[in-house]
Amino acid sequence: MGSISFIKRTVYQALFVLLVLGIWAFIVREQASEMTMPPPWEVGKVFLKFFISGELLYKLYYTVIAIVVGLLASILIATIMTTLALLYTRAAYIVELLTTIMHPMPSVAMIPLVIVWIGIGFQGVAALTINSCLWPILLNSYTGFRAVHVTYMEVGRNVGLRKFKLILSVMIPSALPYLLAGLKVAWARSWRTVVAAEMVFGTTSASEGIGWFIFEALQYVNFSQILSGVFVIIIFGILMERGVFETIEKRTVIRWGMSK
Repeated sequence: MGSISFIKRTVYQALFVLLVLGIWAFIVREQASEMTMPPPWEVGKVFLKFFISGELLYKLYYTVIAIVVGLLASILIATIMTTLALLYTRAAYIVELLTTIMHPMPSVAMIPLVIVWIGIGFQGVAALTINSCLWPILLNSYTGFRAVHVTYMEVGRNVGLRKFKLILSVMIPSALPYLLAGLKVAWARSWRTVVAAEMVFGTTSASEGIGWFIFEALQYVNFSQILSGVFVIIIFGILMERGVFETIEKRTVIRWGMSK
């Protein structure tokens, strides 16, 4: 049943993509200017050109490295802060205040401060990414561990689980839906932050990253290149969602009956 629903969903999604491409081609043919909205086949040619040359993959690699660094650092910081908040009430007050203030804060608004305090280039992009990823991960992990039902904790203790075994066997599995949700939000926010930061910092960082690839195309009014960069982000996002996040969910929270 699982494989059937996967195929069925994929077919419907593929049909939707074909419908969008058809509407796009019709609008371009009937009304739009190819300068501002190139046809899909022209974008496909430009996409293949940059993909085969390796430029798109290199730009993607540079962007993904910044995202991975930001995510790993955010997970480490969030783990430390969540542990302190769960152990000490005063630390919990501080964590609650920080998430209330910083979680809604757009990372782009922090760019001037990052430029002054840290500088521009990869280190600035990484700092903005950490600021973007940390707060959803921290908020969801703190909320998830607090939501672990006391009955589960008592059952774990009754069967002899203590300290780290109790955390690994009871607390983390119970909080996993929250942890995955926080990670997915952080993943999405990291892309927005890194691409925006690369557009600002690109001129001083050897013109790296998908963000600079898109911004450079805008300077030359090359909309086929702009859309090629956008499509790289879309394709990579779909691969991560379907190949990584869904796999983790199927093997954990769905198998355990915690989600459908």
